Amino acid sequence: MSPDRDGSLDARLVRALQRDGRASIQRLAADLGAPRSVVSERLHALTGSGTVRVVAAYDPAFVGQTVIAHLSVAIDRAALPVARALAGIEEAVLVSCVGGLHDIVVEIRVDSNAALAAALHRVRSTPGVTEVRTQRYTDIVKGLFIPRYDGVSGTDAIDRHLVELLQRDGRASYSSLARAVSLSAPATRARVQRLLATGIVTVSAVETRGALGRQLSMGLGITLGADAGDVLAALRAEPAVEFAAECIGSFDVVATIAAPTSSDLLGHLDALRALPGILRLTAWQHLELVKEDYYRQML
Repeated sequence: MSPDRDGSLDARLVRALQRDGRASIQRLAADLGAPRSVVSERLHALTGSGTVRVVAAYDPAFVGQTVIAHLSVAIDRAALPVARALAGIEEAVLVSCVGGLHDIVVEIRVDSNAALAAALHRVRSTPGVTEVRTQRYTDIVKGLFIPRYDGVSGTDAIDRHLVELLQRDGRASYSSLARAVSLSAPATRARVQRLLATGIVTVSAVETRGALGRQLSMGLGITLGADAGDVLAALRAEPAVEFAAECIGSFDVVATIAAPTSSDLLGHLDALRALPGILRLTAWQHLELVKEDYYRQML
């Protein structure tokens, strides 16, 4: 194997897969300016080790998850057992142990305010939880699974089966998908491309975080001033920013940045602090990602 010694090819490969998780090896090689054999080898190494997963996710709006919230959770005991208990809450798509103002962060996706209240009650009732602060998203500014659903297109049973397969392996071949749904490869390809084109599903790369991962990641809570538009534009343009959402609650924006080293993270933090539209920036580091699961079964 020819390792990517400085990690730059791996980083660029992951970014390319985050833009299009089903891009062919040929196209990835052309975009990255690297031999096909090397790109194929690095992709196999990243996915085979569990460092990167390429998965499909329904647009939250398509499955009725129009209410999305970030929870900052304080606890009075060891974090991992509490985080694992929170991971058992179906509405929680992300649970991470963090270092910072709070101890655990959770993302909840539900279909109504009543459902959010019920989910919050389950979080607060979890043994060890002492405080929950809620930030409800009003708009997702940037993200791997940003809403793109056209609001019109629908699915049938075959489409739903295809999405379930892609949620397990976003790079499954058209021939294997075709065998699973008893269609021809061209017919299967057309269905998958329609699901992607209408925004019903997105296929993207998800990285393992923390000590076992290739990258470190940090969450940010941002309080905005009058130049909010400039800050949002900067967050969209900054490659280190993986996710950003406007919200109502303790912060005006919740964001996530990623970098290979702590010094790189500090550099990105300082660059954001220098923006005139940011009045206050609170940060927390992701120490262990316990759950990141966007799988949803459609009946």
